[in-house]
Amino acid sequence: MKRRVTFPRTLTAVVVAVALIGVLVAASGLATRPDADRSPLRVAVVGDDWSAGLRNRVVWPTLMAERTGWSVANFALPDSGYVADGQGGHAFTYQVDRALRDDPDVVLIVGGLADTGLPETDAISVGAIDAINKSILTGKRTLVVGPSWYESPAPESVIRVSDALRATAEQAGVPYFDALDPPLLTEDRMWPDLSGPTDAGQSELADNIAAWVRTEVTR
Repeated sequence: MKRRVTFPRTLTAVVVAVALIGVLVAASGLATRPDADRSPLRVAVVGDDWSAGLRNRVVWPTLMAERTGWSVANFALPDSGYVADGQGGHAFTYQVDRALRDDPDVVLIVGGLADTGLPETDAISVGAIDAINKSILTGKRTLVVGPSWYESPAPESVIRVSDALRATAEQAGVPYFDALDPPLLTEDRMWPDLSGPTDAGQSELADNIAAWVRTEVTR
């Protein structure tokens, strides 16, 4: 006849005690984990009409926040660019000033379409250097997304701006997202007058830009 194997009561008590200690240590580790580890990524968006919204019910920075769980502050203003200044104080350099006061983890500078009317790109490069340097000199992670379009190839004026921004970003050592090759949008994601992205277009921008940002911040 097989004999039943039993453990002494004292040994059983020791095993239970060790298991409980392990659980308590694990729980203590979770409780004392720094708050920063649990905080969402803080992103400040600097941008133009396509980021500020044009007749849109929702814009891509808001959608990006909803879909990623990040904390996204949108400082974009219409008629703005690296040189274009809208009604005054709209240019990207001023937006960066306001964004830095929000103390973000990442400053995301997006766009440049308002600068496409300039005959040359020297002023765009100077404006980009100024905006980028303000961010990186404060120790903020800085990412640059070039102007996007809805067809390929994009107009030569848009390509010139994108090329100038890429060269400036590379010189500054910050990541650059070429939003023209391939374009982030299609014509059916634009308003009928092609003035900007529809809500569906804003959704496309949110997904594409968020995917790129996620890749960069996890490197």
